[in-house]
Amino acid sequence: MKETLEHLQTSLEDAIMTRGEKKALKAILQDKHLTKNELNCLRSEVFKLAKGQVSEFKNEQIIDWLEEANKLILPKTETGIYTKSFFSPGTSCLDTINMNIGSATRKIDICVFTISDDRIRDKILYAINKGISVRIITDDDKTMDKGSDIEFLLNRGAKVKMDDSPHHMHHKFALFDDEILLTGSYNWTRSASQYNQENILETNDPKAIDQYKKEFERLWAAFE
Repeated sequence: MKETLEHLQTSLEDAIMTRGEKKALKAILQDKHLTKNELNCLRSEVFKLAKGQVSEFKNEQIIDWLEEANKLILPKTETGIYTKSFFSPGTSCLDTINMNIGSATRKIDICVFTISDDRIRDKILYAINKGISVRIITDDDKTMDKGSDIEFLLNRGAKVKMDDSPHHMHHKFALFDDEILLTGSYNWTRSASQYNQENILETNDPKAIDQYKKEFERLWAAFE
């Protein structure tokens, strides 16, 4: 998929997809034999590339509208349950977090030990500004750390609850529209991306989503 994205990025530089570029892209897609889920991910990445080329919030909103219309006109082709795994160091864990935040249309429920990566913070803020409901459960001790983004997000519309215990709320999972689950060891920090050996699993398994949703609601009801 990396080669395909690089080709698209090159094409986007002049904002024109020439006949030659179309032909080359078609050849790449045929050669890669991407799965249905990989094609769905690629479609999301195309909109992500486009958003990266606009600077005004209104223009970014227009691209979001186009993406949502595209989803309705061309529904996702993935019909089965899937799981994908991502590892760090590197940006793959960060990228799947931000991609799912950007793709959410209704609600995001985040249950993580800490958030201090501004790249994730800014994506969450963007979701809040689009009117998406964002709830965050986190560890009370970590909110006091230098660089914590929890208070920032709370002051900008996220709903936040914390444990009140000498022990830790050490979960790292998130639910997107109750349709996608991310879970694993990955802390939502810049050091996790740059240095740590971490992992994230992404799945649309309804049974797993239901179990994590129940755990989120249990903690949400228990914490202040």
